[in-house]
Amino acid sequence: MDFTQINRKKAVIDAKRPLPSAAVTTLRERLLVEWTYHSNAIEGNTLTLSETKVVLEGITIGGKSLREHFEVINHVEAIELVEELVGKQVVISEFVIKQLHQLVLKNIRDREAGAYRTTNVFLQGSTHVPPMNSLVPGLMKDLLDWYRQENKLHPIEIAASFHHRFVYIHPFIPVNVYIN
Repeated sequence: MDFTQINRKKAVIDAKRPLPSAAVTTLRERLLVEWTYHSNAIEGNTLTLSETKVVLEGITIGGKSLREHFEVINHVEAIELVEELVGKQVVISEFVIKQLHQLVLKNIRDREAGAYRTTNVFLQGSTHVPPMNSLVPGLMKDLLDWYRQENKLHPIEIAASFHHRFVYIHPFIPVNVYIN
């Protein structure tokens, strides 16, 4: 794959560093709201983009479930943990992945939070059938072994491939799921 255009754009941004702190703050706040909104919308959360922003400001939205509010709050807590781990240069591990999952499901599905699925699942609206639950720990180990050894690909290609492999495994119980 050719990442020339992306590399050029990154070089332009890098040449302007350090960015003004006000610009960084504005960009980060916008990213948190948009990333949280879109991630939760994919899973069926009905909060609008502006309602998501309001929830992040500490205000509840009438007529919306506590679950939807927790999905927003938890997602941002998970992002903040990722930022902290990146700052400390913590390597991705099963512990880190489970810790992030636990944060995302906190006060929503505490029993399954941070634990690989122990049942087989069929994803609603998808033809993909994730691997049997008994294979999940081994597949996750293989994924992390691949990640630790991969150093020839562009960072974007590594991230995309990791994400694809992770979603293929579907190591956790999804929100919209048929359990077998």
